[in-house]
Amino acid sequence: MSTKDRRKIYPFFLPNAGCRTRCSFCNQLIMTGETIPDFSKLENMDFSNIDEIAFYGGTFTGLKRETIERLLCIAPHIPKRISTKPDLIDDSTVQMLKDGNVKVLEIGIESLDDEVLEYSKRGYKAEDAIKSIERLKKDFEIIAHLMVGLPHDSKEKDLESIRLLLDNGIRAFRIHPTLVFKDTELEKLHKDGLYTPLSLEEALDVVVDMTILIESANGHVTRLGYHVPQSQMKYLIAGPYHSSFGDIVRSVLIRKIIEGLSIKKVTYSYRYKPWFYAHGNGEIHVEREEVGNDIDDDILFFDDFTYAQSLNLLIERSK
Repeated sequence: MSTKDRRKIYPFFLPNAGCRTRCSFCNQLIMTGETIPDFSKLENMDFSNIDEIAFYGGTFTGLKRETIERLLCIAPHIPKRISTKPDLIDDSTVQMLKDGNVKVLEIGIESLDDEVLEYSKRGYKAEDAIKSIERLKKDFEIIAHLMVGLPHDSKEKDLESIRLLLDNGIRAFRIHPTLVFKDTELEKLHKDGLYTPLSLEEALDVVVDMTILIESANGHVTRLGYHVPQSQMKYLIAGPYHSSFGDIVRSVLIRKIIEGLSIKKVTYSYRYKPWFYAHGNGEIHVEREEVGNDIDDDILFFDDFTYAQSLNLLIERSK
């Protein structure tokens, strides 16, 4: 199941900074409403109560070397995390990140299917992404970003991407469906009838099954769905957007376990209660026992099966 990260992370957004190409689905200025921050102001901020500084958006390792070094020198004693692509990381960059106290790399893999990568204009092949992971996983914690519903994508391709990443040692993931934003190539393809986004039901179906594969292998999904600020909703053209996408995934997954395994009783700690009641799950006929009252309690059983055991049984019965 997804773990709860209690580190205090201070995020800086660098929309499209360092990107050498523009992906067909991307316009981060439109999608986030963020602009490049004033670096001099960042350098004078007080980070005394912060556990980690994160540089999100863009391609961090595609920035000029002097810019990378300047950003990593901000509060140098505080660990950093960065977002980047798998094709812009060489040995000298790896050493610079290590010297700059970078501990976590959030890598935009998106897919490990070459056709999907080509039509999304990612600029690399699946083999390049795998080689990059092999190079990086011994020195950094890696979180793989994946998207579903990209051009020429399919559920089978999405699930195969998960299998390949798990086989290569990745255990942390962020997953969200492809959305169509204004001023992107995907918007033009959509208007010309050359691209059809997933429906919400289709997106939920594939992401639920991806989550089952990940968490049955003791991995975890750190985020499900994509947050669109209210100010940017006017630029969202099409796609399976829901502000509670991740919560719905969890509710569908729980229902799938209960119904697929004919579960009679569920036992859960307080932190998981919404999974059993939200989005129609309160109507499921199953005995419920809530135990503990601390949000940190981690108890989740389906009859006598643990969560991971239940997922593996579900996979076995679906074969």
